[in-house]
Amino acid sequence: MRRASRVARRTLVGALAALTAAAATAQAPLPFVLKEVGPRVYAAIDGPEHKAGSNAGFVIGDDGVLVVDGFFTVEAARALVGEIHRLTPKPIRYVVNTHYHADHTGGDQALRDAGAIIIAHKNVRAWVRTDNINLFGERITPELKARIEALPLPDIVTDRDLTVWLGSRRVVVNTVLGHTGGDLTIYVPDAKVFFCGDMLWRKISPNLIDGSVKEWSATDGDFLKLPDAPHMAFVPGHGDVADAKDVEDFRAYLADLKALVLDARKHGLKDDAEVQAVAPKLKARHPDWTISDRAATAEIRYMDQELAGTKKRPVPVSD
Repeated sequence: MRRASRVARRTLVGALAALTAAAATAQAPLPFVLKEVGPRVYAAIDGPEHKAGSNAGFVIGDDGVLVVDGFFTVEAARALVGEIHRLTPKPIRYVVNTHYHADHTGGDQALRDAGAIIIAHKNVRAWVRTDNINLFGERITPELKARIEALPLPDIVTDRDLTVWLGSRRVVVNTVLGHTGGDLTIYVPDAKVFFCGDMLWRKISPNLIDGSVKEWSATDGDFLKLPDAPHMAFVPGHGDVADAKDVEDFRAYLADLKALVLDARKHGLKDDAEVQAVAPKLKARHPDWTISDRAATAEIRYMDQELAGTKKRPVPVSD
């Protein structure tokens, strides 16, 4: 009898522990904030602790779902899959990577496991497992290196614009220039939503390591020429959901960076002296932006290299 009682107690304790663990899992905060930015179109904005690493999103069509980007980690992407399944029983059919950087492709495996076909620019297939290692430089760890080398390769690649149909819902994927040399944007015309990837950063200093500010600014200028631009929800790669004014603000940021570095170069400033001259002025012109000292230093260095014609960018895949 006592043995049966002990077994019963152990069973009860085990059941309570399982329920507690399940409750903790259910209550765990999402690493992103989900926002409906148009009819059946959602932006997943990186949370305050930056556990997702970037923004993502998804479009629910008549017969399936298209996801935009896969965050930095598989865990964050799994959480996104869970939210999609909570909102719709329709299958996840595609994930479109806006570019190769690991903070947007790191969770792709979770989306593939959920049934998605991975679509990307053709250069992404060549760069995702190699240039991401260069991207992290001295900050790379053995664990991160192994993760990058195991990232799934895209199933469908393109260097031209294409249209994806989700039943009767049209999603337009465009190739653009500026951030990496292998960028895609995703436009949902009937919802007036435009996923920019890292072609747009809202009030956060951008990563210029692979970028061409000249091309970047021109492309973002084209965003403002879209027929619905004044009423468009622009989803950036980093920062909160944006509007046309934010696109203008970002272009102004790039223009200020270029002008300030150009002026410093004209005065013969280099290296640390150039950073010390430019960074305070850049921050003063954009006081409501998050611009860390590290980010400002990198931006100024890359801008200087672009102006000098010495900047190294990933080598595009040849035809």
